[in-house]
Amino acid sequence: MNPRISQVQHPAPMMPFPANQQPMSTTELLRQANEARNAVVASGLKRLFAAFSDWMERRRAEAELRSLTDRELADIGLTRAEIPYILSGQRQTEAVVIAAPQGQPALRPANDRFGDRAAA
Repeated sequence: MNPRISQVQHPAPMMPFPANQQPMSTTELLRQANEARNAVVASGLKRLFAAFSDWMERRRAEAELRSLTDRELADIGLTRAEIPYILSGQRQTEAVVIAAPQGQPALRPANDRFGDRAAA
Protein backbone atom coordinates (compact mmCIF):
# COMPACT_ATOMS: atom_id res chain seq x y z
CA MET A 1 0.00 0.00 0.00
CA ASN A 2 1.21 3.48 -0.77
CA PRO A 3 2.44 5.15 2.45
CA ARG A 4 1.60 8.60 1.10
CA ILE A 5 -2.14 7.83 1.15
CA SER A 6 -3.56 8.16 4.62
CA GLN A 7 -6.85 6.84 5.89
CA VAL A 8 -8.20 10.38 6.09
CA GLN A 9 -7.70 10.97 2.36
CA HIS A 10 -8.98 7.59 1.11
CA PRO A 11 -10.62 5.46 3.78
CA ALA A 12 -12.02 2.84 1.38
CA PRO A 13 -8.77 1.05 0.40
CA MET A 14 -7.79 0.64 4.05
CA MET A 15 -11.04 -0.89 5.32
CA PRO A 16 -12.40 -4.19 3.96
CA PHE A 17 -15.88 -3.50 5.41
CA PRO A 18 -17.78 -0.33 6.16
CA ALA A 19 -16.92 1.01 9.58
CA ASN A 20 -20.26 0.03 11.13
CA GLN A 21 -20.50 -3.49 9.66
CA GLN A 22 -18.88 -6.63 11.03
CA PRO A 23 -17.71 -9.46 8.76
CA MET A 24 -20.54 -11.91 7.98
CA SER A 25 -20.47 -15.45 9.22
CA THR A 26 -20.61 -18.27 6.69
CA THR A 27 -24.09 -19.32 7.77
CA GLU A 28 -25.43 -15.76 7.38
CA LEU A 29 -23.84 -15.49 3.95
CA LEU A 30 -25.41 -18.81 2.90
CA ARG A 31 -28.80 -17.71 4.24
CA GLN A 32 -28.68 -14.48 2.23
CA ALA A 33 -27.57 -16.37 -0.89
CA ASN A 34 -30.46 -18.83 -0.50
CA GLU A 35 -32.95 -15.97 -0.06
CA ALA A 36 -31.62 -14.26 -3.18
CA ARG A 37 -31.82 -17.51 -5.17
CA ASN A 38 -35.38 -18.17 -3.99
CA ALA A 39 -36.41 -14.64 -4.93
CA VAL A 40 -34.98 -15.06 -8.43
CA VAL A 41 -36.71 -18.41 -8.92
CA ALA A 42 -40.02 -17.04 -7.64
CA SER A 43 -39.88 -13.98 -9.89
CA GLY A 44 -38.99 -16.20 -12.86
CA LEU A 45 -41.96 -18.45 -12.16
CA LYS A 46 -44.26 -15.42 -11.84
CA ARG A 47 -43.05 -14.05 -15.18
CA LEU A 48 -43.49 -17.48 -16.80
CA PHE A 49 -47.02 -17.81 -15.45
CA ALA A 50 -47.90 -14.26 -16.57
CA ALA A 51 -46.53 -14.92 -20.07
CA PHE A 52 -48.51 -18.16 -20.30
CA SER A 53 -51.75 -16.50 -19.18
CA ASP A 54 -51.18 -13.63 -21.68
CA TRP A 55 -50.63 -16.17 -24.44
CA MET A 56 -53.84 -18.01 -23.52
CA GLU A 57 -55.76 -14.72 -23.47
CA ARG A 58 -54.44 -13.82 -26.93
CA ARG A 59 -55.46 -17.25 -28.24
CA ARG A 60 -58.98 -16.81 -26.89
CA ALA A 61 -59.24 -13.33 -28.39
CA GLU A 62 -57.96 -14.57 -31.75
CA ALA A 63 -60.47 -17.42 -31.78
CA GLU A 64 -63.27 -15.01 -30.93
CA LEU A 65 -62.26 -12.52 -33.62
CA ARG A 66 -61.86 -15.23 -36.25
CA SER A 67 -65.36 -16.49 -35.46
CA LEU A 68 -66.84 -13.12 -36.49
CA THR A 69 -68.09 -12.55 -40.02
CA ASP A 70 -66.40 -10.09 -42.35
CA ARG A 71 -69.31 -7.67 -41.88
CA GLU A 72 -69.00 -7.81 -38.08
CA LEU A 73 -65.25 -7.23 -38.34
CA ALA A 74 -65.87 -4.24 -40.63
CA ASP A 75 -68.30 -2.84 -38.06
CA ILE A 76 -65.52 -2.69 -35.50
CA GLY A 77 -63.02 -1.39 -38.06
CA LEU A 78 -60.97 -4.52 -38.69
CA THR A 79 -60.18 -6.89 -41.51
CA ARG A 80 -59.15 -10.51 -41.18
CA ALA A 81 -55.60 -9.64 -42.15
CA GLU A 82 -55.32 -7.22 -39.22
CA ILE A 83 -56.23 -9.74 -36.51
CA PRO A 84 -52.67 -11.00 -35.82
CA TYR A 85 -51.33 -7.44 -35.97
CA ILE A 86 -53.92 -6.21 -33.46
CA LEU A 87 -53.27 -9.09 -31.06
CA SER A 88 -49.50 -8.56 -31.16
CA GLY A 89 -50.06 -5.23 -29.38
CA GLN A 90 -48.25 -3.16 -31.98
CA ARG A 91 -51.32 -1.11 -32.85
CA GLN A 92 -52.71 1.20 -30.22
CA THR A 93 -56.35 1.98 -30.90
CA GLU A 94 -57.54 5.32 -29.56
CA ALA A 95 -60.66 7.34 -30.18
CA VAL A 96 -59.92 10.41 -32.25
CA VAL A 97 -61.87 13.51 -31.26
CA ILE A 98 -63.03 15.85 -34.02
CA ALA A 99 -65.11 19.01 -33.73
CA ALA A 100 -68.85 18.56 -34.28
CA PRO A 101 -70.96 21.31 -35.92
CA GLN A 102 -72.40 22.43 -32.57
CA GLY A 103 -68.92 22.84 -31.09
CA GLN A 104 -69.29 19.61 -29.09
CA PRO A 105 -66.48 17.06 -29.54
CA ALA A 106 -67.60 13.95 -31.41
CA LEU A 107 -65.90 10.57 -31.75
CA ARG A 108 -64.79 9.51 -35.20
CA PRO A 109 -66.34 6.20 -36.34
CA ALA A 110 -64.10 3.17 -35.79
CA ASN A 111 -64.19 2.17 -39.48
CA ASP A 112 -63.32 5.68 -40.70
CA ARG A 113 -59.69 4.96 -41.58
CA PHE A 114 -59.12 7.81 -43.99
CA GLY A 115 -61.35 10.53 -42.51
CA ASP A 116 -63.38 11.03 -45.67
CA ARG A 117 -66.14 8.46 -45.41
CA ALA A 118 -69.02 7.98 -43.02
CA ALA A 119 -69.58 4.87 -40.97
CA ALA A 120 -71.66 2.19 -42.71
